Amino acid sequence: METKIDILAIDDDKFVQKMIVKALQSSEMSIRVANDGESGIAAATQQVPDIILLDVEMPGINGYETCDRLRNLEATKDVPIVFLSSHSSLRERLQGYEVGGDDYVIKPFEAEDLLARINVLIKYQEDRKELLTQYEIAHKNAILAMTSSSELALAMRFLEKSLSYHDIDNLVQGLFESMDQLSLNCCAMINANQQHYWYSSEGSGSISPLEKELIEMCDKGARFLDFGERTIINYPKISLLVKNMPLEEMERYGRIKDLIPMFLSAVNTKISTLNTQEALMQQSTNLIDSFSLIRKSLYHLGVTIVDNRRDSTKIMNALVQELNVDFLRMGLEEDQEEYLLTRVDTALEQAMTEMDAGKEIRASLTFILSSLKSVMKKQDELLNAYIDSLASESTDHNADMDDNVELF
Repeated sequence: METKIDILAIDDDKFVQKMIVKALQSSEMSIRVANDGESGIAAATQQVPDIILLDVEMPGINGYETCDRLRNLEATKDVPIVFLSSHSSLRERLQGYEVGGDDYVIKPFEAEDLLARINVLIKYQEDRKELLTQYEIAHKNAILAMTSSSELALAMRFLEKSLSYHDIDNLVQGLFESMDQLSLNCCAMINANQQHYWYSSEGSGSISPLEKELIEMCDKGARFLDFGERTIINYPKISLLVKNMPLEEMERYGRIKDLIPMFLSAVNTKISTLNTQEALMQQSTNLIDSFSLIRKSLYHLGVTIVDNRRDSTKIMNALVQELNVDFLRMGLEEDQEEYLLTRVDTALEQAMTEMDAGKEIRASLTFILSSLKSVMKKQDELLNAYIDSLASESTDHNADMDDNVELF
């Protein structure tokens, strides 16, 4: 059953009251009457009507004063008010409009005219309520859109700024600064280099043993673990415990759960990148050290070969001199001495030939040493250039991503 339209008529004239009741009484409307302004205000505040018909000239407070008081009451400030008056001047109408009237009907009036005026006001009130509802929805959506844009801008700012972080401590600190702007209190476990590192947005040492156990023991295969206003979000390189999820604001709660994976995905990727960079830098350092050791070893090997050749030459020359002396002492026949000398000369020539091959070895070693020296120099230059580029990139990002820059 539809609710009837409640109309309150405030008029001291009994005849007018009867006319109003007769004109408006129907299945859609119910009529109440009050004899003066004070009793009309009391009746309106006790049960707020849908429309008020208000006589201008009444004993006590007149219609204008009554209207002014009704407009200053919270309960009746928006109720449509129709003035009933025997005066039709512009001044009277303006006075009624100034105190908050919505329509002005001249006495005496026809029942059909009054009914038509009431129907117009009913339609006006319905449209007004609908517009007010639409405005409130639009206002709420606009606030949500601005809030969402601000939160999204914060996430985008962190995604770009994460490129400039070159160690885990600064990366996590940047994450916590963003979480603080979202009014979230957090702690995190970082998995890096096969070790666990603990951080808290409240500062070091503020993670309780139970919080650590909860993070360590939770199912890492589940992205979210919710318990009360706390939520654990898991990624391979980071597990984040949010201690104060906004359960009382479900729309914001949903936005936060959509935003946090954006932050943690960036952190997870950056940690992997930092680990790779550290491994590459360590490998580069190891290569330089290895090249240096090889170069030193080859250098000493070359020096040893040269020294051995020189010493061998001295030994063979001394042997030839001793053999010449020995041959003279032995008293050998000429053909015997010639035979032995020929054998010795042949052996010496073969030995010298073999030792001359050492020159080729030395040349090869010299080329290898030179190549290693060049490789070491280039590797060292590349490593220094990479380190300088990281420092320059960090400076550029910090300048570009100033907190005063607005993305939206």
